[in-house]
Amino acid sequence: MKLWKPVLLTASLLTAIISTTVLTSCERNSCDGMTCYNGGSCGNGLCRCLTGYEGAQCEYETRSRYLGVYGGFMECNNGAQTIDTVRIYPANRGKLSVDVYLQSIKPKVLQGYVSSNASTYSIIIQNNDSAKANTIQYLRVFDVTLQGDKTLTLHKYEYEITDKVDTFVTQCTFVGDKTKLPLP
Repeated sequence: MKLWKPVLLTASLLTAIISTTVLTSCERNSCDGMTCYNGGSCGNGLCRCLTGYEGAQCEYETRSRYLGVYGGFMECNNGAQTIDTVRIYPANRGKLSVDVYLQSIKPKVLQGYVSSNASTYSIIIQNNDSAKANTIQYLRVFDVTLQGDKTLTLHKYEYEITDKVDTFVTQCTFVGDKTKLPLP
């Protein structure tokens, strides 16, 4: 009769140790119930998106933030501002590719792709868009950035290289906000 207390105490301790070990060894998989779209994969409860997609579940195309019509003003060489429009459409050259139509250089199309990292979104224009562009004496560069998914800034720089000196021919800046007009 004297043994029942130590046996009961030992059995209780053994049950507690086994229960604690079993309960702590069963961790819930942080990716259970998580769906990552467009080829994304889950790791540690977060979706890792393929290039060209973003969002908590990789549900958005990266370039979609740019698509639309932007109404604003163009200013060249610190001159008067003129009303201008920029339209950005998806292109079929890849998930990040876009076509940029700038009203003031119509009907030219600037071909580019969206470049992004954790804090910066920009469009890289791939072509120089000029009859002189293939010569060493001339260069046209475009820089397009987006702030707050609403305000688009487009800089156009034209350089002429004479006697190994870079000279600005023109420097234009467009600043405009996304309109509610749908893309045609």
